[in-house]
Amino acid sequence: MRQLDLPARFAAALEAVPAGLRAGPIGLAVSGGSDSIALLRLAHQWAATSGASLIVLTVDHRLRRASAAEAATVAALCERLGLPHQTLHWQAPEARQSAARRARHALLAGALNSAGGQLLLTGHTADDQAETFLMRARQGSGWYGLACMRALSISPVWPEGAGVWIARPLLGERRAHLRAWLSAQGSGWSDDPSNQNPAFERVRVRALLSGPGDTITGRLLVCQNRFALLRAIEDAALADWLGHSVTLSPEGAVFARLDTLPPERAARALGTLIQCLAGRETPPRAANLAGLIARITGEPAFRGATLGGVRVSPNRVGLKLSPERARNLNAPDCSALGGRIGALRRLFLNSAHEIAAGSGKESFLQDVPPIFCPDTVSFVRDLP
Repeated sequence: MRQLDLPARFAAALEAVPAGLRAGPIGLAVSGGSDSIALLRLAHQWAATSGASLIVLTVDHRLRRASAAEAATVAALCERLGLPHQTLHWQAPEARQSAARRARHALLAGALNSAGGQLLLTGHTADDQAETFLMRARQGSGWYGLACMRALSISPVWPEGAGVWIARPLLGERRAHLRAWLSAQGSGWSDDPSNQNPAFERVRVRALLSGPGDTITGRLLVCQNRFALLRAIEDAALADWLGHSVTLSPEGAVFARLDTLPPERAARALGTLIQCLAGRETPPRAANLAGLIARITGEPAFRGATLGGVRVSPNRVGLKLSPERARNLNAPDCSALGGRIGALRRLFLNSAHEIAAGSGKESFLQDVPPIFCPDTVSFVRDLP
């Protein structure tokens, strides 16, 4: 796809998103930085030809004095382009990047849900992907985590993000190329001074990758792409397991068989179910999951255990998982649980089909039935 110009590559990336997700207004997360302004201008051009409806969302974290003016600049640009815009305010700001990220996603998901949309576009680039790879590697992430950000994922927050999907159409683009394109368009952008603050890990990693020659970033992206291919294969297996070995009771308990899975996949599968049942935003730690799988498979008289606020106990078909609702205020009801598990399965299947379509080769991934077909029977249960 590199032979296409930037607007054509952008359009192709969005056309790869399932059509059902592009129905209704599409949200654009625009802060005013170069990546998000490029997203805004490219989406505006694409919508003019595709007829898509857009809504631009800017989060004012209220952590810097200039943030309100930057949001107003985005609003003014949207007015000139004829696009609806909302500024969303974080009412309880705190100077932690993890807290700011969660608040941002919650505000964006809430605004998009209120507008009747389900797809949010963000301006993440290949540079962000390389930085994420290096940060996760430093933190000791396994190969699955080193596959990094997906081109299409579900919102990372719960319950605010229920039903919201995130697409990253610029994930294959370099920031320098986007800035050159904006300059050629006569468009400026805002520079957030916090992006120069070495107190933040991502800023330090970005400086490390900005050395002469720019060869490190390219090599990291090659490695990340290989891990993404492996993740797609793993995702296909997880989607198949969810479709054939997991059932949901009317009372909100989950019954699952793990005996057919190798240990690493069994731990990943169990973590997915615990995350959904407990209303968590992330699964339990990998070491804790591996330890529980070792007990389940290695203890002849395994009688049960609790992990992440979910009780795991043996039964005649395998395992029964039940949330400890007194400990999990965000634990979903039966309907919401089915929807969340179903969303993860759709995510896993879409990952597999992205790789199969991109390879242009016959593979077992192409035998996995796509779940985004209109007549498909939804399965009661679905990120960095």
